[in-house]
Amino acid sequence: MKKIIYFILSCLIISGLIACSEQPKETVESTKKELVFGASAMPYSNIFEQGIKPILEKKGYRIKTLMFSTLEVNNQSVDNGQVDFNLDQHTAYINVFNREKGTHLYPLVHIPTLPAAYYSDKYTSFEQSPNGATVLIPNDPANTSRALRVLTDHQLIKLKANTNPILATPEDIAVNPKQLKIKTVDSVLIPRILSEVDYGFASGGIAFQSKMDPNKAVIREKVIPEMEMVVAINEKNRDTQWAKDLKAAYQSPEFKQFMQHYHQHQMWVMPQAE
Repeated sequence: MKKIIYFILSCLIISGLIACSEQPKETVESTKKELVFGASAMPYSNIFEQGIKPILEKKGYRIKTLMFSTLEVNNQSVDNGQVDFNLDQHTAYINVFNREKGTHLYPLVHIPTLPAAYYSDKYTSFEQSPNGATVLIPNDPANTSRALRVLTDHQLIKLKANTNPILATPEDIAVNPKQLKIKTVDSVLIPRILSEVDYGFASGGIAFQSKMDPNKAVIREKVIPEMEMVVAINEKNRDTQWAKDLKAAYQSPEFKQFMQHYHQHQMWVMPQAE
């Protein structure tokens, strides 16, 4: 009888230890106060450091910043838990990245965005150029379609019927009245070789990072919700308290007031989506 009682008590103790060892992981993840931010040289990191970090610090958070030279490595770090959140991408990019890499990134909240634009060292408009002008656009799927959408919005091309504008490629072009020679290349190369072609498409972040002259922007995009920049986290963390506080910081009156002063002489577009 004593052996049976001893066995039952041992099981209860072991069960309790297992429960205790498992429980803190979720609790710590939900209530932790040190967040790791995957930063970059893009302007969105500057806004976070100046406008969002002080709000979080008032709530008791400590921010550890890790710098990344590529968004792909940054995203993989968010997915594997080395980093809690990053910026520098829109929802369309996240969807493509998740599909291609098998990751679980989640757009937590939309944030102020620098619109993309077509730039030229030779012309001030597309009307000035002769037929057959060479146009460079990014080769990643999300920004390929983004660049084509801007051309479509300005009636420079027309896509085939029933083409999904978020997934469009140059093969989907049905009408090209100026016979534009559209070529896809790595987005970071476009500012470097812009002088060798007629036009080049650059996102707001790339243009900022490359110090492109805003006066050389020929046409700018009209930012739609799918192309607004977002805070990216691992989807498993979407209901944690720190994620809720991070989202609230971007939606706070304090941050909106900060942006009113910060972007007086910039082309920032405030988010339409939440």
